[in-house]
Amino acid sequence: METLRLRCALGLALCLTLAAGPAWAQQGGTAGGRQAGGTAYYTFARPGQNTIEVLVLGGGRSGVYEIGENIDLGKLMALAGGGGGGGNAKVTVNLFRLQDGERTRVLKERLSTFATRPQYPPLQDGDVVRLEVRQQQQFGWRDVLNITTTVTSLALTIIQVFDIGQ
Repeated sequence: METLRLRCALGLALCLTLAAGPAWAQQGGTAGGRQAGGTAYYTFARPGQNTIEVLVLGGGRSGVYEIGENIDLGKLMALAGGGGGGGNAKVTVNLFRLQDGERTRVLKERLSTFATRPQYPPLQDGDVVRLEVRQQQQFGWRDVLNITTTVTSLALTIIQVFDIGQ
């Protein structure tokens, strides 16, 4: 009776590990830049060059960007990771600027049309760039393979722990 309880506890622990492991592994860490209180700070300027600070939210690498004052929004997007999101994401670029004491949206444009612009808007000190990334949900062969291997692993673990079929 004692071995049956031990096997049940061990089987339950294995099942929970197999179920929770993939979800825990998908939680990514932060990358790049110097960290100051959870916010990355990036510097892209030559020594002695006049700089401005722009806050980038969302997309590839969020953080505060100290950039040369000649860098436009297109170059900043390239420095910040290009919008992120992968191949099946819809990215919207929003540029906010402080005008008359209020932060107003100066630009809202899809990244696909933003990339074809002949000229990008200049940036000012204190601008905020927000990238909205919306993933298109697609159920593909990788999802089927992931589910199949998880179910197979659980089934084999249960068969092994409880000596089913012997």
